[in-house]
Amino acid sequence: MDSVRYFELEFALQSVREIERLGSYLDVSSPRLLPALVLDARREAHAALINPDGKDLERTRTFIGALGFGTRCAMEVATVDGARLADELYDLVTSVSVLEHIPSPGDANAAARLWRAVRPGGRLVLTVPCARQAFDEYLDVDEYGLLPRDAEGFVFAQRFYDARLVAETFASACGLPRRQEIFGERQPGLFVEDRRRKWIGQARPEREPYAMATEWARFPSVDALPGVGVVALEFVKPTR
Repeated sequence: MDSVRYFELEFALQSVREIERLGSYLDVSSPRLLPALVLDARREAHAALINPDGKDLERTRTFIGALGFGTRCAMEVATVDGARLADELYDLVTSVSVLEHIPSPGDANAAARLWRAVRPGGRLVLTVPCARQAFDEYLDVDEYGLLPRDAEGFVFAQRFYDARLVAETFASACGLPRRQEIFGERQPGLFVEDRRRKWIGQARPEREPYAMATEWARFPSVDALPGVGVVALEFVKPTR
């Protein structure tokens, strides 16, 4: 698990601690540790987990079952637009570093669909990568096998959102976030170099906690980022 996930998961767990009612919970393809932590923290919660990657979902099923939470979890191999989601059903919906992998305008459509699934008074927690200047990343490594390759053999990997795209994609569908936090690299290129080392087998996982403490930091805005980062957003649906 990437060390930046600890920032994202802590942001999501803050919502879990604050929300008064948490009976129904939906997660979309987040790192499987997140729904496990939610189910452990809130024993009254029942979860629905959707993931278009069937193999990954099976690993999640095994993990959740080993923790004893299997009877409180329903799982479905599906995309957001293909899942059986009822409107205004869930007290909490989470999707950590997922929607950026959906090409536009699918990311905005997915955010809007998840927002419809949140009950009045409930919360939606999203995280996506960000940068001062937005860009789309294409790779010749197809990690998920869900999107077609282009003529040169590359596949859309993810989008890094700038402040304008964060507003257009998410705030336009969900309103202004109740909470927003940004975590990013202190110097441009640290993220890319770390990923390169992992790909060629030179990763040093024992160094990652130190790197997160010294090479990454919180920033006041997406525009303040010197390189790439992660923006975490919490939306609360108004009650009627």
